[in-house]
Amino acid sequence: SEPTVALRLDELVLGCVEEFRLAGADVETVDLAAVTYPCRPVALKRALRNLIENAVRYGKEARVSVADEADSVALAVADAGPSLPEDRMDEAFQPFVRLEASRNTETGGIGLGLAIARSIVQAHGGTLTLENRREGGLVATIRLPKTAA
Repeated sequence: SEPTVALRLDELVLGCVEEFRLAGADVETVDLAAVTYPCRPVALKRALRNLIENAVRYGKEARVSVADEADSVALAVADAGPSLPEDRMDEAFQPFVRLEASRNTETGGIGLGLAIARSIVQAHGGTLTLENRREGGLVATIRLPKTAA
């Protein structure tokens, strides 16, 4: 029910990153393209927050970028934590599934963050993917199609 408005995605990212920094998290922006995109800002910010929170919780840091690609706009959140088994990547998006070994909900959550983020991104016509980084860690990438814009 949230209305769609055009906004600068780099500014949305900067706002999210600042919130986490003020809370003491190791979060930085890298390579922020100035891209205006029509979206539901509260929902998209929630998806981005979920990704940053996961990166900080499991990967100790988050490096957030916005890239203006040929057919899409990409928002990426990279961390330096452990990789995920390739054969379980899709499982990470299932509600209440936690691939982290801890059963303590104070450290591990309940497994809804990625499911919610993916749902929000799909409602925008985009995709959310996870990929292990060669240098270690994980990158979560939101791709929003320019054609929908």
